Amino acid sequence: MIKIFTITFLLVSYTFFSQSISQFDVLKVNLEKTVLNHYQFDSEKQEAARFLISNMDIHYSENYNWVDKSDAIIDFNEFNYPNLEIAVKAFKKLQDSIQITPKVYKIMDVNLITPELLIKNINLAFHVWKNNPWSKSYDFKTFCEYILPYRSLTEPLEDWREDYSVLVSGAVNTVTNKEDPVDVATQTILALKNFRFLDSRPDPIAYLSPAQLLFRREGACNDLANLTLLACRSVGLAITFDFTPFYGASSKRHFWDTVIDENGKHIPFNGNCFGNPKGLPYAYNATEKRLAKVFRKTYSIQKNTLAFLQDTLSIPKGFLREKNILDVTAEYVPTAKIICPVAAANKDTIGYLNVFNLTKWNVIDWGKRVNNTIEFENAGTKIVYLPSFYNSNTQKMNYAHYPIFLDQDKKQQLLRPDYSKTFSYNISRDKTIKGPTLDFNSFEVFENEIFKLYVWDNGWKKIEEAKAQNDFIRFSKIPDNGLFLVLCPKSNGYERIFRINSQTKQIEWY
Repeated sequence: MIKIFTITFLLVSYTFFSQSISQFDVLKVNLEKTVLNHYQFDSEKQEAARFLISNMDIHYSENYNWVDKSDAIIDFNEFNYPNLEIAVKAFKKLQDSIQITPKVYKIMDVNLITPELLIKNINLAFHVWKNNPWSKSYDFKTFCEYILPYRSLTEPLEDWREDYSVLVSGAVNTVTNKEDPVDVATQTILALKNFRFLDSRPDPIAYLSPAQLLFRREGACNDLANLTLLACRSVGLAITFDFTPFYGASSKRHFWDTVIDENGKHIPFNGNCFGNPKGLPYAYNATEKRLAKVFRKTYSIQKNTLAFLQDTLSIPKGFLREKNILDVTAEYVPTAKIICPVAAANKDTIGYLNVFNLTKWNVIDWGKRVNNTIEFENAGTKIVYLPSFYNSNTQKMNYAHYPIFLDQDKKQQLLRPDYSKTFSYNISRDKTIKGPTLDFNSFEVFENEIFKLYVWDNGWKKIEEAKAQNDFIRFSKIPDNGLFLVLCPKSNGYERIFRINSQTKQIEWY
């Protein structure tokens, strides 16, 4: 049975936000002393324990309580019910009786984890690493990063390994070639096919707990990626959690996993994808949509992250505030460096790169200043980017006057609209350039609807508006070399930006 660690919200709030560094260090030192003493005759497990504890500072659980209007915690626990359906009915009944809201809290791992849990986790991880044939190709470094950790993300801290191992051990036993990690991962993932994908869920935390995943047997994209990661790691497979913060030429974002094969290669797979050719879940095509950036979560602190180099409050809210991410974009797609000039009067030393997603520009990466330029490394090609600077005082972005198009030949083009060269054009789906990717854009023509054409010129500026004909909208004042957006009252937020190729006069969506 998964062991769930709980603590009152008031105590958690105090320890997370008010605890002094010295108290934090005392807890950490005591934990390390106890665990290392336990392994005094096993140097390898001692080294593994040091790895976990030395990187523990950044790790925490994110959880929540239901509270009433007086801020009192409501005694509701979904695990007190025999199944999810009955738990949901009970919760709805509770909602109908009193006004309740969720209250999120965080607990640093050092404040919560016990020596007993850490020792148990280390022993179980070593057992599956040392005793399974599919794990023999993994060295100690790979083991520590992608099998050993007692947690993967910010899910509530729980003792999960045994239950997840029992869940998939039967499937593992059906594998013919037990020395192939990919074959073992395939059967492990297929054992989870009865877990349902949710486009969204009401919980106010980023990741469901291991126990919630097993109880509910459903979750959002990131939850199911974590589910498969935990299941695979429980049997000694080295699994990573990869993600694109925002698609570069489509809407939303995505989370998936990779299994490390016997040659050290990362094979992507989708935790909720079971319809691939030959029934191979790991055959997921991570590049079916254009990727601007891909990052990989690690347990260890990465010293080249922006969060390691700068104070967190000087960084825009989001994934760049994390110290345990690796840029692995080049493992997936062709990449290039983007170099942006900076005015001498501008004293910013860090710049940000943005892509357009769900009607706004979203941060996808950061870059350092080199003399009078900002350099962004490893940007995916065939994507439009907009550089920016962040004002931490106002917590607002200052965007560049013009976007940059990084083409398939790794050349960058400044999209500065030329109002001296305008042309007429009928915008329709038929004139869209078809590429090899499955990027999604919801552009539709609604007859007799008024459409507005915008160009990015130090902000979105309206060029003109026109009434749609049968299956197109005709605009007559389109400036050359612009980045455009078309909206109407029926726009749903999934509209994509586009260029119009001056030579082919076809629409190129981004």
